Amino acid sequence: MISAIITRMFSFNLKPVAVIKTALYLTLIFGLNWCYAQQSPDPMFAFVQNIKGKSAMAAPKEYKYKVAREVFDKLLQARGDFRQAAPGFTMNNGEQFVAWMNPKEVQIGIEEKAYDICIGFGADSLNALAALISHELVHYFEKHDWNRHFASQNKQLETTKKIDDLSLSEGIKHEAQADYLGGFLAHTAGYQVTGLMPHLLAKVYAAYQLPPQINGYPSLEDRVAISRNTMEQLKQLVVVYETAGLLSLTGQYEDASRYYQHILKDFPSREIYNNAGVNLMLAASSYFSPKEMPFLLPLELDAQSRLFGQKSVDPERLQARENLLREAIRYLDQALLLDPSYPPAYLNKAVAFILINQPDDAEYVLRKGRKASAEFNHADFKVAEGLIANLRNETDQVIRLFEEASGLGSAIASFNLNVIKGVPETNPPPTKRSGVDKIESILLDHFLTSPEFDLEIDLGKGIYNYEKRFENSRILIHSADLNRRYAFFHLCETGCTDKTRFESGIGSQLKDLISSHGISTKLLSLPDGQFIVYPVHNLFYRLDSNQKVISWGAYRLSDY
Repeated sequence: MISAIITRMFSFNLKPVAVIKTALYLTLIFGLNWCYAQQSPDPMFAFVQNIKGKSAMAAPKEYKYKVAREVFDKLLQARGDFRQAAPGFTMNNGEQFVAWMNPKEVQIGIEEKAYDICIGFGADSLNALAALISHELVHYFEKHDWNRHFASQNKQLETTKKIDDLSLSEGIKHEAQADYLGGFLAHTAGYQVTGLMPHLLAKVYAAYQLPPQINGYPSLEDRVAISRNTMEQLKQLVVVYETAGLLSLTGQYEDASRYYQHILKDFPSREIYNNAGVNLMLAASSYFSPKEMPFLLPLELDAQSRLFGQKSVDPERLQARENLLREAIRYLDQALLLDPSYPPAYLNKAVAFILINQPDDAEYVLRKGRKASAEFNHADFKVAEGLIANLRNETDQVIRLFEEASGLGSAIASFNLNVIKGVPETNPPPTKRSGVDKIESILLDHFLTSPEFDLEIDLGKGIYNYEKRFENSRILIHSADLNRRYAFFHLCETGCTDKTRFESGIGSQLKDLISSHGISTKLLSLPDGQFIVYPVHNLFYRLDSNQKVISWGAYRLSDY
């Protein structure tokens, strides 16, 4: 085709230099088009195939790539599965695929136009971008290209035709799974995508001027319907995840671990395996007496108060804690299978061996962790080494390690240092204030007498999770053993203007909480802030990275 155009140009007596420049330009244009044509949807999972869309001719604006790449990296980190090679990320200015997963190139891609559509969601722009990218990441990690790859490599087999037929029905399943697991992946990375995909689909089809029916894809109406149904499933998984965190925050560790184990059936990630293991370890800690383990552990949620008690008597107590710790180690091993360089799992596994009184195994795990990653929290690491030295009755070494960790800012090490030196605790008593806490005019104690719910989730083994939604708040409910064990959490969230009896609420600062409540005895660090709990008042607050309250809640727990 190019040669025919050049011959035609010479017939117009144009200068040779002009003809040569035009020829080079045409070669470049047709060459680029050919290259992108080779990226046809055959080897790829494309969000759509826009056969009338323009091919990619250039890279996107640098700032757009940077924003999209940050979202991609955050999602990849949240997935935490490094058994497969991490896919690369690319972006171009085409209008053919919206977004795609290319297993041949081990690559996730998004078009600049799709980025612009996501930005059009305003406050939800990053959430929309995360929904789109996480969707493609699930296609990659779940190996949704297997049928297609097998068929292309084995065209001569009779089985191939059956796989081709199966692929047609599997396609819808894969898209639903990508919405579901992609949505949860985005949630664990800090993006709120629940309910977003149906709206994103509609905007994509409108902006790309796509017909409702595209060959090889369900109709737009069906895609939206499938996505809406999937979002309902996603809501359930998110509720389980949120309830698990609140159970852990309020000391219901064994139940919290069961919630994480439920999530693992659908979403096996290193963080979820680690959380399940840590909560089992914390559950085991309640079977230690203060004499057996007077120290705080570097995995504690509680930086200023002992979590140890004594629930039973020997030998039942010893067997119960041993079983919990062995089970915890199995979950931590699974986390390390997904990511052999994941520091928290090494640290937590070492602590589990410390609690089983196996210092040599604990030391080996810490040493292995050091080799695997340079990102260890050195203060927590030194606390663990101090606990190992304590098992070996090396008192001078224990003091040295705790002093070093305390110097690095570890509150746990400072507490442990006082324990080994025999310095008594001097925690100030919490501030008391009469009154009740209501959210949207609802008193939680009244709600407990005849609870209602909008969502019921059966986790098996007699455990149920419920959710009740109000205009600007939610109540999450945990029930086990025919409701003999329960937890109710009322969350005041975005749009909620209610205050606690201490006149604290959304927008309050950490210094305000300390001034009105006293110093908290329960802290939980988060990637983007922290949770603070005041057990004596049955209140908790979530703070952002600027130490400002973004949500708060009241809770009630059963005595059992």
